[in-house]
Amino acid sequence: MLDPELRGQVYGIWQPLSQEEPVWSIAQWGTREKVTPLNQNTTISNSCKSISVVRSGAKSDLTLAVNANEEYEGEPRAEERMWAHLLVEQEIKSLPRLLDLKALKFHLEAKLLHSTLYKPELFDAGKHAAQYQAFFYLQDRNRESEGYGEMIWFGIPVYDNRKRKTDRYEAKDFAGSGMFICTLAHEYLCADSAHDGNWITLEADLLPEMLKAYSIARQKGFMQKTNSLEDIYLTGMNMGWEVPGLLDVSLQVRRLSLLAEKE
Repeated sequence: MLDPELRGQVYGIWQPLSQEEPVWSIAQWGTREKVTPLNQNTTISNSCKSISVVRSGAKSDLTLAVNANEEYEGEPRAEERMWAHLLVEQEIKSLPRLLDLKALKFHLEAKLLHSTLYKPELFDAGKHAAQYQAFFYLQDRNRESEGYGEMIWFGIPVYDNRKRKTDRYEAKDFAGSGMFICTLAHEYLCADSAHDGNWITLEADLLPEMLKAYSIARQKGFMQKTNSLEDIYLTGMNMGWEVPGLLDVSLQVRRLSLLAEKE
């Protein structure tokens, strides 16, 4: 678990179902009360959020919940305040280069458990929301490149309280990195909406859209020091909640996979 104040520093280990070396980190940015793993139960929580795992066959389901009404103490978040994040993230240690692949098959099943908006009369769709997404990091990892470290946030939309199915989104990341964000349209991955409270399946070959995202980023003035797709690698991912709005939300996921097919 990563400390929200000392970014990158691990302050606790939570392994309720395995003693193997952890591959996932838990990030809780923009929170006033971090979850501390005082035990190895399958649920850890505080008044602002909870994290749960449960066995599902040979794998596990993960549920992340954010109680933003408590997080923001019942008042809509001030625009200058960092919004609450609850994410799981991991490095992709094999570091596949996009040009060495012929497909990247993504699969995720998700179910919205609840989403409650408080003080709807004060809701501003431009700055208040609850979004559950997965992001892959497309990064220049050529140390000889002037653009070493430049990256694209490549997003998979799962749920957004403002819309049943979100549209494609391309913009600068205003949460701190300043890098390019490209999030796919919901319909590209799934015909159903998480708003209905049923299990939905999101799946697609992501490689064509990742290659397209690099081209669009260049056209929009990003990745200007990275001169070639030859330098772009898949370096990691995160998945979970960003909740700028006064909402209590919970969502369960299972069967996450990303399968690479090489040329």
